[in-house]
Amino acid sequence: MSKKKTQNQHAILSPENYIRQRSRNLPIHECWITTNWKNDKIADILIARKHASENITHCMYLVDLACLGVKDSGFRYNEFEVDYEDFIENVKEGLQIERVSYDLVHNIIYASIEFAEEYGFEPHKDFKSVTQFFLEEDTEDIPLIEIDCGGDDGKPLYINCGTESKVRVNQILKQLEKTAGKGNFHYIVQDDDLDEYDDDYDEEEKMDKNG
Repeated sequence: MSKKKTQNQHAILSPENYIRQRSRNLPIHECWITTNWKNDKIADILIARKHASENITHCMYLVDLACLGVKDSGFRYNEFEVDYEDFIENVKEGLQIERVSYDLVHNIIYASIEFAEEYGFEPHKDFKSVTQFFLEEDTEDIPLIEIDCGGDDGKPLYINCGTESKVRVNQILKQLEKTAGKGNFHYIVQDDDLDEYDDDYDEEEKMDKNG
C-alpha cells in the first residue's frame, strides 16, 4: 500500500473512529476529577491525550460509584491547546476539580462499571461505542487501586439528582429489587417519582421535592 493511500485513509477517519482505533497511541496529557468524589460517590472525570501536533483530544465520564456506573460520557476531538485550556477554566467555574493520576481515574471508572454490572446496569451507550477505547486496556499493567462502591454499607445506593425521568427512576428501582432484593439497596428520590414503584420505603430515604 502506498504511503499516500495510507495518509488518505488516516485523514478520513471520523473522530469516533480515531478514538476507537488510534487514541491509545497518544500519550496521556492530564486527568481531572471532582474533588469530593469519595464522599459524593459521583465523579466527573476528564482524561486528555495530546497529539503530535500539540492539539488535545479529551473524554469526559460521569461516574456513579454508588449504583449506576458510567451514567454519561462524551468527547472533544483534536482541539487547539488554548481552546482546551479555556474549556478547563470554564469547568472550574462550575465544579471543584483537581488533577490526579491516570491510574486513579482508570480504577474509579472500571470499579464503578463492575459494581453496576452486578445489579444489571450497563455503562452509557457512548462509553460502550466510543469513549471506552480512549482508556488504556484494563489489564494488570494498570496498578490496582481499591475503590469503594455502593453506600456506606456497601449496598447499592441510588440517588436521583433530577437527571433521570420518572419512568427511568422506577425502572432503576425495579431493577434493584430484582437483582439486589428487597432490603438490600437504598434510594433517595423525590416523592412524586414513586407513583409506579410499589414498595414501602423509609421516610428518611426520600428527598423532599422542594429540595
